[in-house]
Amino acid sequence: MEPITPIENKTLYLEEIEEGLILKNCEIDSHQERDLLNGVQFIHCVFLFEDFTKTELLDCSFSHCEFSNFNFEKAILYRDRFSACKLLGTNFIQATFKDSVFTDCLMTYANFSDAKFTNVTFETDKLNESSFQNVQMKKMNFNRSFIDGADFSETRLKDINLSNCEFSSIRIDASLAKGLKINQFQAASLISSFGISVVE
Repeated sequence: MEPITPIENKTLYLEEIEEGLILKNCEIDSHQERDLLNGVQFIHCVFLFEDFTKTELLDCSFSHCEFSNFNFEKAILYRDRFSACKLLGTNFIQATFKDSVFTDCLMTYANFSDAKFTNVTFETDKLNESSFQNVQMKKMNFNRSFIDGADFSETRLKDINLSNCEFSSIRIDASLAKGLKINQFQAASLISSFGISVVE
């Protein structure tokens, strides 16, 4: 099987992108909504539109792409990879994620409220001030990420391990925190957020 030759330095419309393409340094525009995008690699691409609402993104990879303030509301993301992407303030409200990975992404102020996660990994991402309100999590991994100011209120945190993440404060509901794993230094800041003082 011959290797796929990347398409480079082109302006393409979303509706003409076919499964299996590798797009590098391309501009992606859109005239109409697209329900499904499958098996496409985007490398250093710029998106000239801002809406993937209700779109299914399956087996896609995005490397060094710009998605700040993009709208992924109610999108379905299965087996996708985001690497070194910029996702400042990106809207993932009510999105569904499965078997996906975010690595080295800038995701400050990203909003994942009411989303569903199954086997999703955040690896060395910057998730400061992000929102995970009322989120369903199964096999969720936060690995060496920055989550200062993140909001996990209304979210059950059983089996979630934040012990190697960096934060000085996060928002959680004590009633839903049973099973959460943190380290001893993080414990002090969480205790203080509940108005409890530690004295010697």
